[in-house]
Amino acid sequence: MSLPRFHLPAASWSPPLLSLTEDEAAHCGRVMRKEPGDRVEIFDGEGRVAVCEITQVTKSAVQARIEAESRVSPFPTAIHLLPALIKNEPFEWLLEKAVELGAASIQPILTERTVVHLDGAQAEKKLSKWRRHMIESAKQCHTPFVPRLEAPKAISAVLGSMPEDGLKLIPALSERSRALKHILPEKLPSDVFVLIGPEGDFTPAEEILAQKAGFAPVTLGPLILRAETAAICVLSVLRSASLD
Repeated sequence: MSLPRFHLPAASWSPPLLSLTEDEAAHCGRVMRKEPGDRVEIFDGEGRVAVCEITQVTKSAVQARIEAESRVSPFPTAIHLLPALIKNEPFEWLLEKAVELGAASIQPILTERTVVHLDGAQAEKKLSKWRRHMIESAKQCHTPFVPRLEAPKAISAVLGSMPEDGLKLIPALSERSRALKHILPEKLPSDVFVLIGPEGDFTPAEEILAQKAGFAPVTLGPLILRAETAAICVLSVLRSASLD
């Protein structure tokens, strides 16, 4: 039986004693009612996992002593999702599945047809909520990694700062789109970037901008997929291909 798992950012690790605070401490001490002597797992979201024995539980913190520590190597190919910001429920589902499938990073983008708009305060609140949601997903599926989540940016800004290296893909309903299996090289590069459109898809001008930035248009088949489904479909194929 697996041990209950809790998250502690890498910057807060200070072996041999680790201290959970705020939400994680409340979840451990008050919700799960863990006590001194109980064993738990603590992970940093970057591949480090420690089996620990709880030594102290207070209202504001849970302290645990490391018994054993391990590090998991990242996947050989880092898959970076660049999904257009969509409605909250499907976007949170996208984040959850991206964690399960091992995405390296997620950069939400704002497009001409994006229907969700956040001001500065809303964006910070949403980012905090989304990161919390991703951590919970990582705890449930026992992955040692939590993808890096960036603040939403305009598509023009994102495309203007793309690195030259890496494979770049954009699922598109275009005559120039090729089947994904015909685009993928025999061995995936160290970085793959996937641009996903909003509910109403990209505008023709945005598609042209993406292709000028090196994104190859691909088709995911004859069926029209929802934005969140398309993101997870591509991520699933790429993750499988990266392990061959």
